[in-house]
Amino acid sequence: MKNSIIKIIVLILLLNPIVGSACSMYKITRNGKTIVGNNEDWLSPNSKFWFETGTEGNYGVMYMGQLDNFAQGAINDAGLVFDGFANPDLPINNATGKIEIPIGDAIKNIMQTMSTAEEVKLYLETINLSSLESSQIVFVDTTGTYLIVEGDALIIGEEEEKAFSNFYYSQIESEEDVELENFKQGMEFLKTSKGDASISYCGDVMQSMSSEGLFGTQYSTVYDLNTLTVRVYLFHDYSQFVDIDLKEQLEKDNHAIMIADLFSKNSKGHQHYAKYNDEENPQRFLSELVATSLNATESEFVEMGLNGIVNMVGYEWLKQKNNPEAAIKVFKFGIELTPSDADLHDSLGEAYFENKNYALSKLSYEKSLALNPNNKNAKTFLAKIETKKF
Repeated sequence: MKNSIIKIIVLILLLNPIVGSACSMYKITRNGKTIVGNNEDWLSPNSKFWFETGTEGNYGVMYMGQLDNFAQGAINDAGLVFDGFANPDLPINNATGKIEIPIGDAIKNIMQTMSTAEEVKLYLETINLSSLESSQIVFVDTTGTYLIVEGDALIIGEEEEKAFSNFYYSQIESEEDVELENFKQGMEFLKTSKGDASISYCGDVMQSMSSEGLFGTQYSTVYDLNTLTVRVYLFHDYSQFVDIDLKEQLEKDNHAIMIADLFSKNSKGHQHYAKYNDEENPQRFLSELVATSLNATESEFVEMGLNGIVNMVGYEWLKQKNNPEAAIKVFKFGIELTPSDADLHDSLGEAYFENKNYALSKLSYEKSLALNPNNKNAKTFLAKIETKKF
């Protein structure tokens, strides 16, 4: 239940014009060549690439995502690429009789065995896509054909140029209706430029769609689907890049690399990455974030969405980096600013529990329950604590 609440908070933050941002994707096909770019906008810089070699006739795949190993995007050595977007809910009604399979498994099957958007469409028509009610996925193949997966709609298109972001094409009359600032900036750039199907031009497009906000562009990737070259930019800095030869990487054994580690430790992106992951001072990122707002009231911090941001950072330390001591520091920092927040006391209780400090865990859960008597999660953990010896 707690994880579901955090996911809702994340979506609210992403769609909040004050703190949110929008991931972006763009494709251009000219003279038999297709280039695709995407921006991953998020709070955490802990993004990585992992490479899985092709076996038994399957394609090799380069995935990208966070520490939880859930693929946010990928490219295979047949030149099929996809990217995912968090979107507002769009009901999926056409699920009766469809194959039940976790979407992550379906994506993996697609990337290992398929090379065209048409193949993907035929396959997804057989799958129950109910888990995508608040998401959309876009696939592009070497011919430039794209597939948008949104709600019950599977939309195939073949325009030379197409841009995508956190909205549904099926729900708008025209691209002029889209209010996402990053998308609007990108469309203005495209109107005033006449680009070619090149990695450098696509990089310029992604720069026009990038953001430097709290949920800013952590990295950008540009794919040449024909040569299988992948260009990477870090932390909305387009003055430097790294080119990856996909074929070369897939000739190695399965391996992974943090995207920040592809760049110099002196780069802006790597310095941000180091600050965010400071084990000695894990609240450093948050402390600098609120440095100009220390005189804010608790209600003002709540209005800023601080609760959700602290939970995102804290649970990354707790669950993905397996460091409950760092998570405790993060949650305590958040509670100092919003002492009446039942959810943060609940989170601190879980961090203490994972650290086997059951006495302090009990105190935190009791405080959370006092602030919110309907907190079922706190009641569940308090019952668990009673079975522990401390």
